[in-house]
Amino acid sequence: MANTSNTEVKCVKCKNVYEAEVIDHVTLDEDRELIKSLRTGKANRVQCPKCKKVMFLDRSVVINFEPENRIVVYDPSAKKKTDKDQLIADYNSVVSFNETLSEIGGETEFSVVSKLDELKGLLKEYEKAHS
Repeated sequence: MANTSNTEVKCVKCKNVYEAEVIDHVTLDEDRELIKSLRTGKANRVQCPKCKKVMFLDRSVVINFEPENRIVVYDPSAKKKTDKDQLIADYNSVVSFNETLSEIGGETEFSVVSKLDELKGLLKEYEKAHS
């Protein structure tokens, strides 16, 4: 099951502010049904309860490509190299916290993608290898 959280959303149509559940983290070997939503950029679909406007939120999703020891952060807003470098630095800070995490971090390929086409390619490769 994907890890989710609640976030505040402002409807682009009626300006209503509401809370919606969004996906923060997906482990592909456990959440295979989400691959299509990720591939189409529709993983974080929300609907305004007032006017029923459907929106797709551009927010980061951590994708764990198990069993490949690969973690990808898909963040459509991380277009600049400095944005991607900051996410990588944050990851390195977490995995350097203790010896166990350092070991796991050393065995895990970590990357940041901001383009949906790049994410689609990674998901397609994963599906071929694990279908």
